[in-house]
Amino acid sequence: MISVRPTLSPAKLSFSSRRGFCISSAYNPSRRLALFHLSSVIPQSQLLDVKASPWLRVDGNKIETSPTANKTQPSPAVTEENMLEWANKDNRRLLHVVYRVGDLEKTIKFYTGCLGMKLLRKRDIPEEQYANAFLAYGPEDSHFAVELTYNYGVDKFDIGTGFGHFGVAVEDAAKTVDLVKAKGGKVTRDPGPVKGGSTVIAFIEDPDGYKFELLEREPTPEPLCQVMLRVGDLDRSINFYKKAFGMELLRKRDNPEYKYTIAMMGYGPEDKNAVLELTYNYGVKEYDKGNGYAQIAIGTDDVYKAAEIVKRSGGTITREPGPLPVINTKITACLDPDGWKSEKSTYLAKYVLRKLQIEMIMQCQLATTG
Repeated sequence: MISVRPTLSPAKLSFSSRRGFCISSAYNPSRRLALFHLSSVIPQSQLLDVKASPWLRVDGNKIETSPTANKTQPSPAVTEENMLEWANKDNRRLLHVVYRVGDLEKTIKFYTGCLGMKLLRKRDIPEEQYANAFLAYGPEDSHFAVELTYNYGVDKFDIGTGFGHFGVAVEDAAKTVDLVKAKGGKVTRDPGPVKGGSTVIAFIEDPDGYKFELLEREPTPEPLCQVMLRVGDLDRSINFYKKAFGMELLRKRDNPEYKYTIAMMGYGPEDKNAVLELTYNYGVKEYDKGNGYAQIAIGTDDVYKAAEIVKRSGGTITREPGPLPVINTKITACLDPDGWKSEKSTYLAKYVLRKLQIEMIMQCQLATTG
């Protein structure tokens, strides 16, 4: 369980621990979707007290099961033999990444003005005391997006040491860096070849201190191209993401001179898709996750099979797969061998979700730390 910043009041802590875990609004009618949320904040005790199978209703602040609720039967359990085969055929895609910011308008202005992202949608939920915004380089049904979450009255978050950076592909790194400097942004590494390679990169920071790596590349359909997280056992993480999430190991590179190894995991080539970059620093087994970075969402066709695969891959289910109330979304949650949290669901409600639905989603997280 991650400790929370002591400066937050109980009320703010409640909002901070509950926001930023909403499911994506990008509904693809051609197939059922499910979400895996790789997260780091909600205590496990909160994740276990919502039942999965019955529909639920709200009576004031009390959550009750409905005796007349419809129940959905899980898909047949998968075997060891067909587990990996099904995961590889599942229609999965990185959907969006969620994290918290201290000034939503300031961050939106930075992303649109300096990085060229588009504001796809924004909503304010005053009764819940939070607001969020989705930004990307194209529509959510075809592009990886960022979901920025602002909790009323909380202007600073601890990013921790486990989160690394986001990657953005640009045609001219020097030109982008000049623009960032002109708009008062922070540049932590000027453009130049990556150590041990020829790719030109630069590093900048957004207003909250989240790092962005600018990678100079030819035009790509997915400029928002990387999320880098640090793990304590790279081979274990690679095997888990291959089996549990059906990801492909795109490449692996050891850098003994600088004492780290990276592995690129994803659902397609790096030059056309967003990927997960796992980094292992020699001798470092654990990291502080902080409370700023939250999770990654991934689409899947069958939440029941997905949960079974996670179990068989060494993950721990913290919420059994089942439906959410009112909408047809099905979710599950689990912990991977390291501890970064995740969630899965089928069918996505569009735009505004009610409080219970959001909280239930937040209470089912899958995890992986490291």
